Amino acid sequence: MTSSTQETSGAPVYIDFSLERGDLFRANLHMIENHLLMGIVILSLYSAGVVYMFVFLDELGMLVRLSPLFIGFPIMAVAGQVLRVHATCRKYFQSLPESQRRVSFMFTSNADGYDRQNGASFSHIAWSDVLKVVEQSVFFLIYFNRYQAHIIPKRGFHQDSDIPRFKSIVRSELGHKAMLS
Repeated sequence: MTSSTQETSGAPVYIDFSLERGDLFRANLHMIENHLLMGIVILSLYSAGVVYMFVFLDELGMLVRLSPLFIGFPIMAVAGQVLRVHATCRKYFQSLPESQRRVSFMFTSNADGYDRQNGASFSHIAWSDVLKVVEQSVFFLIYFNRYQAHIIPKRGFHQDSDIPRFKSIVRSELGHKAMLS
């Protein structure tokens, strides 16, 4: 490895971005996707059972009249969860002052954690407090528990070469808890 490669691989990775409402929505959808999928499976099984029962009883006319009750309401329940997440993200985002929407991270190899800055507030998060890191197509999620995560949009990296360095740091610190592509 050349000297310049060593310098860039050991250099900190800086991430700087303005949080957007869509970032929050996509991240929260990712966090509840297993629950939504389970709801869709239950909805499908329930709807298939109701349709089978009416077909078995040869009452297709009644099925058509009652379909909003037996099929429409469960579909609305699943769609309602997505709308609830959207409304919650919208309200949370609107409650953030402009300064808190500006977020910065600094990741350094061989450190005991990473640094995060929101507006004028600064924090250091230890790697031992991180549950896992998950990569999605347009962002990373750093989970602390099943319900709380930091969002890092990929657009926040200063250079494309910072993403592989970030992944390398995360893998070296978290091992199997780094779910990266």
